[in-house]
Amino acid sequence: MDKSTTYYVNGEKQTTSDKKLKVETILSNAGFTPVSDYDLQRDNGNKIFSDLNEEIPIHDGEKFTALFKGTTPVS
Repeated sequence: MDKSTTYYVNGEKQTTSDKKLKVETILSNAGFTPVSDYDLQRDNGNKIFSDLNEEIPIHDGEKFTALFKGTTPVS
C-alpha cells in the first residue's frame, strides 16, 4: 500500500500518494486558478518554480507558497 505524503501550500494541508507532482497539479489541487497566474515557491531554500510542467519531488511535511504574478488591481 502506498504511503500518503502530506505537504502544505500557503499553510493549507494537501496530501498525495505520488512521489512527484507537476507544479500545475500542486497549484490546482490547492485551489489556485488559473494556475498560469502563479509561480510556486518551495519555502525551504526559497526555490521558485515557474514552469508549470516541471515535476518536483514531494517530501512529507514540505511547505510551498503560491506567488501571484499578475498585477493587483488598485482602487
